[in-house]
Amino acid sequence: MFEIDNNELALKQQELDSQGLKEEARKMRTEFLKQIKESGIDHCPCKEACVHHGNCYECVMIHRGHRDHLPLCLWDMVNEKMHGLSRLTEGSLNDYSPRDDCEK
Repeated sequence: MFEIDNNELALKQQELDSQGLKEEARKMRTEFLKQIKESGIDHCPCKEACVHHGNCYECVMIHRGHRDHLPLCLWDMVNEKMHGLSRLTEGSLNDYSPRDDCEK
């Protein structure tokens, strides 16, 4: 089964891009997207009956427009990043509340 998250091609593409190998990175990105399309798999994790299901562009534009919450497909990635940031302060984010002198 073709996986999007932490995909080997996407990770290699990012590495090539950071090394300044733009043309090689572009080819790798193109191949990654081609494999997603050819897989025929519904990669959208949202279970809502939505006319935008599977159409990432429309979904993201709508979520950006109303700015209420992120699309479900981004939650895991954002939670992973926030967990890493929270670990910088020994996971104390759950217990955090702003000090009175820090509030604006």
